[in-house]
Amino acid sequence: MKLELTIIAGPHQGREFVFDGHDTFLVGRVKDAHFQLSFDDPYFSRRHFLVEVNPPRCRVLDLNSRNGTLLNGARVQTAEVADGDKISAGHTVFQVRLIAPDPAENVTLDLPMDSNRVDPTVDFQPCRVDQTIDCQPMPAGIPGYRVEGELGRGGMGVVYYAKRERDGLAVALKTIQPAIGASQKQIDRFLRECRILAQLEHPNIVAFHESGESNGLIFLVMDLVDGPDLGAKLKAEGPGDIRTAVRIMCQMLGGLAHAHSMGFVHRDIKPANILIGQTGTKRIAKLADFGLARVYETSRISGLTMQGEVGGTPEFMAPEQVTHYRDVKPAADQYSAAATLYKLLTGRPTHDLPLGIGAQLAHIVCVKPVPITERRADIPPKLATVIHKALSREPEERYPDVMAFRKELKRFV
Repeated sequence: MKLELTIIAGPHQGREFVFDGHDTFLVGRVKDAHFQLSFDDPYFSRRHFLVEVNPPRCRVLDLNSRNGTLLNGARVQTAEVADGDKISAGHTVFQVRLIAPDPAENVTLDLPMDSNRVDPTVDFQPCRVDQTIDCQPMPAGIPGYRVEGELGRGGMGVVYYAKRERDGLAVALKTIQPAIGASQKQIDRFLRECRILAQLEHPNIVAFHESGESNGLIFLVMDLVDGPDLGAKLKAEGPGDIRTAVRIMCQMLGGLAHAHSMGFVHRDIKPANILIGQTGTKRIAKLADFGLARVYETSRISGLTMQGEVGGTPEFMAPEQVTHYRDVKPAADQYSAAATLYKLLTGRPTHDLPLGIGAQLAHIVCVKPVPITERRADIPPKLATVIHKALSREPEERYPDVMAFRKELKRFV
């Protein structure tokens, strides 16, 4: 299935834009807009509205524009768009049209999730091995592994404690239940892309061992990190010592820089994806789930179709990750790392987000973060300046790369 946006009124009447997969379409006067209007047009803001497309779904988000965005003549902040609807701003009107798929195609995309699966809007939650409430039965028949208990669960699946049968190595085994109707081709592609992640070898990245499929489940095998994730630690203990938080972030940024040098972008840096392990007498930060967010969302095995439905709120999401979904670069990881450090230091998010995923996405794009010193008064002003530079809304205003960000942070260790 495809979705077509056609301009039916205005100076650009007749232009068409066709989408056959998950994408975003930014309309405004800025250079990076997918549809750029003249700066002489008094009706359009720099970033006026965003259309998020994943056929057959479509959503429009007004980006706090001066003159508003209309859907079928009514001003909206965020709204689902249907076949035949009209989106307008100024003198320009777009009409939405769904193009039916070829009857010969095996239509398996964008099907609803199995209602028995974990809620994708809930972040990873630890689950004791002896806890039975809301815990699914442990999977059987994962070749080469003996599953011994559940460690936790999140938007992509359930993580188990397991032993590798050939040598007794303790590992973390993540299982993913593909959406109903996901094709074997889509599953194979997901597994193929996961295996690429094995190229990442760094002490500050959780090592990926292998992936496969068994009894209807996809499984991923990773190093077992004997320690908490920072999301759980923050929830249990609250914001901690400034130097410790900065030291952890510097370690994580070392691993992130290694991945960026190899062309990988994480896309989902947050406290729950940073684990604290133990090497001898030293604690070490390890970045988990590297690249899985992108692989999972684009594989179509998730059954989830729009931004915010995999990772919950966009609390750690860079603005360009909202507006340029398919073209996320390393600068977005820098922003997310800074947002993570902000949360570790304050216990609060960078923004006071409104209710609703659409409104939250628009807020991230349009509104600057709350000054960190307003959240915590003892943050050194120079450290606040470093963090907010990495949180700049424009990628080119951040540090040239994460190593430059790390270098500045190390002054506060």
